[in-house]
Amino acid sequence: MRAIIIATLAVTLSACAGAARGPQIAGAGRVTQPGISFVVPANKSWSVLVQSTYQIALGAKGDNPNETLIVNVSTFQIPAFSSPQDFLAYVKSSRAAEPQTGRFEVVRNDEPLHTERSETCVKHEAESKDFGAKRGGDYSVIQYVGMNCIHPRNPTVGTFVELSRKAPPGIDYPQFKSMGSQLLRSVEFSAYR
Repeated sequence: MRAIIIATLAVTLSACAGAARGPQIAGAGRVTQPGISFVVPANKSWSVLVQSTYQIALGAKGDNPNETLIVNVSTFQIPAFSSPQDFLAYVKSSRAAEPQTGRFEVVRNDEPLHTERSETCVKHEAESKDFGAKRGGDYSVIQYVGMNCIHPRNPTVGTFVELSRKAPPGIDYPQFKSMGSQLLRSVEFSAYR
């Protein structure tokens, strides 16, 4: 699961660096996908990079010319879980199973149950060095704020919502964590039919 998301982000990050792709969505606009909707972070113009029945990826330029932001939302099949702790273990295992190519070095990773939501969700806040995307140095820094949830109307459907940021080392963006938290709070689930 994580490897697919990383591959998608790599493609979308490179796409975001070029000209705008696809339709534009104003910041603070609600985006609706089958089964889930969310509000994109404000004060940015978001380009639709990928959109299908099961995934949408939106990209925006950051304040620095070498900085990009990505919102990635997807749904996928999961087994049924007997407890939130079992789902937490599943998410941790899935996120740790990405290929160990040496391109990424995890700097920080925190994955607790997301107690601010009524649904069963695991929140993650992470930071990695990306040695394959050098933006003004030996590596780029990628930050993530996201969550995996069990869809409340279908317990065999998982959802993934994440805001990520890629920038050269030393370029701070203090509002990133707040933007990510607002994105997660904005998520609403709906029936698929």
